[in-house]
Amino acid sequence: MKAKHFVTFITTAALGLLAVNVGGRVAADDNGNQAITVDTNTAIRNQTEHVASGGLYAMSHGNTPNENLLSSLKPKTFTQPGPGAQQIPNGEPTAAGDFTSTAPLATKVGAKVIIRLADIYSQWPYNYTNEQDWLKRVDTMVTSAKKSNPDAIYGYELWNEPNGTWQGQNGIGKGSWGDFDKVWQDTYKEVKKLDPNAKIVGPSLNSWQPKWMTHFLTMAKNSNTLPDVISWHQWGAAAFPQQAAALKSLEASLGISPRKISINEYGSEQELAVPGQMIHYVQNFENVPELDSADLAFWFDYGRMDNLLTDQQKPNGGYWLYKWYGDMSGQMDKTSTFSTNGNLASVANTTSDKTQTSVILGGTSGSTTVSVNGLDQAKLGKVAHVEVKESPWYGVDTAVDSPKTVESGTVDVSNGSVQVPVKNMKAANGYQVVVTPGGNDTAATGLSDAKTQATDPIRVEAEDGALTGTAKKVQGSYASGNYFVGTFDSNDSSDTMKVTAPESGTYQLELGYANGGTNKQDATDKVTLNGQQLKDAVFPYSTGWTTAVPNVDGTRKTIQYGTVSLKQGDNTLKLAKGNNAAELDYAQFTLQQTNPNDHNNGGAVVPDNSTAASSSSSSSSSVSSSSSSQAVSSSSSSTKVTAPKKSAHAVAVANASSAVEKYRLAYNKAQKTTTKAKYYKAYKRAQAKLANLKHPKTIKKAKAKVAKAKASYKKAKKAATKAKYLKEYKAAKIALNKAYIKYSK
Repeated sequence: MKAKHFVTFITTAALGLLAVNVGGRVAADDNGNQAITVDTNTAIRNQTEHVASGGLYAMSHGNTPNENLLSSLKPKTFTQPGPGAQQIPNGEPTAAGDFTSTAPLATKVGAKVIIRLADIYSQWPYNYTNEQDWLKRVDTMVTSAKKSNPDAIYGYELWNEPNGTWQGQNGIGKGSWGDFDKVWQDTYKEVKKLDPNAKIVGPSLNSWQPKWMTHFLTMAKNSNTLPDVISWHQWGAAAFPQQAAALKSLEASLGISPRKISINEYGSEQELAVPGQMIHYVQNFENVPELDSADLAFWFDYGRMDNLLTDQQKPNGGYWLYKWYGDMSGQMDKTSTFSTNGNLASVANTTSDKTQTSVILGGTSGSTTVSVNGLDQAKLGKVAHVEVKESPWYGVDTAVDSPKTVESGTVDVSNGSVQVPVKNMKAANGYQVVVTPGGNDTAATGLSDAKTQATDPIRVEAEDGALTGTAKKVQGSYASGNYFVGTFDSNDSSDTMKVTAPESGTYQLELGYANGGTNKQDATDKVTLNGQQLKDAVFPYSTGWTTAVPNVDGTRKTIQYGTVSLKQGDNTLKLAKGNNAAELDYAQFTLQQTNPNDHNNGGAVVPDNSTAASSSSSSSSSVSSSSSSQAVSSSSSSTKVTAPKKSAHAVAVANASSAVEKYRLAYNKAQKTTTKAKYYKAYKRAQAKLANLKHPKTIKKAKAKVAKAKASYKKAKKAATKAKYLKEYKAAKIALNKAYIKYSK
């Protein structure tokens, strides 16, 4: 998705522009018990096809992402630019991911590619000139694709979002490009002439538009240029079943034989990859048999499987939801949540040998009872083994090593049914229930909850606190829990959070935040813990706000505030606005040292050199999940830091993080070229040291930027984000692309 043609922006005094997800589902908290019924005797698909597992620009090169990471998702399709494409979408520095470079990887992981022909143009919206030039480009692309990797081709998308990009008749209605209907017909015939067996995909509307679709299908039928696969882009899962039904009725009314559907872009920016959001799309796509493929939308960076992978190419919580989906085999079972189409969503499968049924669910908080019916008791036995896993959402750039087992044990199989309680669900997270044979020789043990450790990090979501002033809960896919606290800009803005500690002791406090202030200055918050005033929290400039699009730099950052004393039981942490403003994502406490005889009220800061000032670090964290615990650490991108065993290492990481920030700020402030060079080298050395501490096997990315090109980019980006009308927005995006092209040279 390259054009933000439907995104709403709210302008605030201090926080700039916050993108609001208008297409996604905002799950309501549900503290009551909910229910899901799985009918293994009724298949919604007789064989798993993983129709929702594709991605737009998911691959950037022949080895990015890693083949093993992709193959586990069982992708069916990718939508990628045609051979030699020049499109530079969403502020990327260069063109990448064309069919020639990515088709071999697609083949290795068992997927096929929808070739987006319009991406031969470098600008957005496309810098089309005339039909003769266009058809010449089409000839070159189709000939090249057919010659290089014909077996990797799913089909050709003749144009992208014509109802929003075609500058002429039967497009947006204005412009000098001519009649889209004629160009469609001529392009269709040209592609079929070069590749007679090729599938044609279209019209790829920017959303379901019944009036536009009616005109298009009527024209295509009359000219014998009907697409083999009908496509559009989906923003919000709930409406899709009705839209697919509307298409079916439209086809019947026009005398058109039913076509397969490809939703080759789905998921809005601030819901993308979030397990509790994406499960709704998977559910509704699987339950519509006409749906043949669906690709996650592209809003941010190439080659990250549309944000299922972190900035360090590590799986995040969304990846594991799709990994569970990819693991499904046999038939897809009917679940009750499709008919209700509410906040709770699910999909289920039973293997061909009837020895395993798995259910993926999510979208609400609270507790849910999953009833699995129609099980083969002869295969399972008198009791069934049950395992419940959770895939947490701590933000796009927080790696999750593996899902956490939260419940396990055996339950009775009664008349082919089992009941599984899934407790303490969080709306942003994903959950999996797996039922396998338990045997006939033992009695059911019941389900046991995973034991927690005192050293497990305590993460408190900022949006769950009591807010005052202008502070508001805002949705963001880069945020932990899919929400954060924004508009923290009035003098009386504050956030009061309850922190429940399993035991008293000294805890390391980490804060997630974003500071995209136009003045690029530090923001500060006043910190109070259990009524005691502590040192201020300092939030360095983070290059943008949490909801930035494109979020190239990973704007959600973290600071290691220092160590604090918590009492056993409930504690109160309050952050109140100081200088400037920062968005607040979460507060995380990790036990460093227990105080078994400490009966005070907590709140004292333990002073040491590493915590005398807040240290800023990357937006990425790492989560290690096991059957008994989750260790969350955010000192840098995809870094695992576990305390207290590695306390010396943690101090080294914090110091290295401070050095990176110190030299970055010094470099930015330097005015003379020679001074800039000096500080830049120091900054890169510090950055390399930090990377070696935490990612010895990761290829370090150079991010040197030419100052003049960077200034052009910033100016263009500002214009793009502030545009209020489509015309101004297009002009700004064109200027932005020009700046990137200049920078890349």
